[in-house]
Amino acid sequence: MNVATPRGFISLVALLVVVAAGLTIGISVNLAGLQELQTSLDFSQARRAQQLANGCIEEGLGRLHTSFSSFATTLSFGYGSCILQVTVLGSTATLVATGTVDIYNQKIQVQVDNTLSVTSWQEE
Repeated sequence: MNVATPRGFISLVALLVVVAAGLTIGISVNLAGLQELQTSLDFSQARRAQQLANGCIEEGLGRLHTSFSSFATTLSFGYGSCILQVTVLGSTATLVATGTVDIYNQKIQVQVDNTLSVTSWQEE
């Protein structure tokens, strides 16, 4: 009958502890990398939503230049959409645009006078 020596058993346990520590460190590094990728994607999509809202404001200003009247529209793009609401009261127009990409929304509210000079600009 062959009995394992205590020295061999201690070496095996030490090897298992080192391997477990290495795996733990490797998994932690990979999870941190995945979190960085997710944060980068979130920032990118929020930025695209803001760009859509800006594009909708520009579209609204172009339409106001042609006809200074209230309207609402939705613009769709390959990666998102934008809802634009334009309300004209007297010589003032308020444009509210909400750009949406996936779960990210960016809202811009702009007020202009009848010469299309911006009197107020707010982003949320």
